[in-house]
Amino acid sequence: MKIGFYDSGLGGLSVLREFIKAYGSRYEYYYFGDSARAPYGERSKEELKTFTIEILDKMQEEEIDLVISACNTTSMLLHEIDLEDYLFETMGLFEVMQDYFNNDLKASLLKDLQTPIALLATSSNIDMGRYKDWGMNIIPVKCPELVPLIEAGKPDEAKVIWQTKLNNLDKTIKHVIIGCTHYSFLYDPNNAFEFIDPAKLCVKNFNKTIYSDKLLNFSSKKEKLSLEIEFSKTSDEYLKLVDYLLSL
Repeated sequence: MKIGFYDSGLGGLSVLREFIKAYGSRYEYYYFGDSARAPYGERSKEELKTFTIEILDKMQEEEIDLVISACNTTSMLLHEIDLEDYLFETMGLFEVMQDYFNNDLKASLLKDLQTPIALLATSSNIDMGRYKDWGMNIIPVKCPELVPLIEAGKPDEAKVIWQTKLNNLDKTIKHVIIGCTHYSFLYDPNNAFEFIDPAKLCVKNFNKTIYSDKLLNFSSKKEKLSLEIEFSKTSDEYLKLVDYLLSL
């Protein structure tokens, strides 16, 4: 059983990392990062749809069983793409978040009181406006500087900006949505905020859907991790950054 992950570059590694932590060598993993065209955060919707279709076609060629859109922005576009000709199942971070807000938080005080929740995300993610579908009191905060810094191998600089964004939030905000998988490498879970991380939610969603039971039948408990990582553009420095981020 082979699970494929894709993102604009390094961000989706945070989702892959959570799956490896949860399942180890139970599944085979394939990761594709479209680093040649990163970042996606400032791209137009039509560009992003074209990129997504090209990546899904590649996943078909790789004979993937389940494709996880580990890119918050492009996951919002899956519903606009005809997926019938693909042989794999798909799971997108947007639908994972949708499920979380509609079910896990449905009867909670968060929703009943319409507590403000900050969404720190890319410009494209916020401009699409689909976060409004979650039915929560979302306060969007654009963070266009972060992905380029992480992709350039400067996570420490990105962390400083990230913390500044948090410090500038209204004092009534206690919950923060990690609106880009790149940001999962930046936050400190011991911070004063309660973070909603789609990378972690993706594993939980996988556990409670048909995917886990259905695909478990095809899995074998291998001792050695089967992992293939591919980028549309790379370098020795970039690959070192991959190792560093997966080790966090």
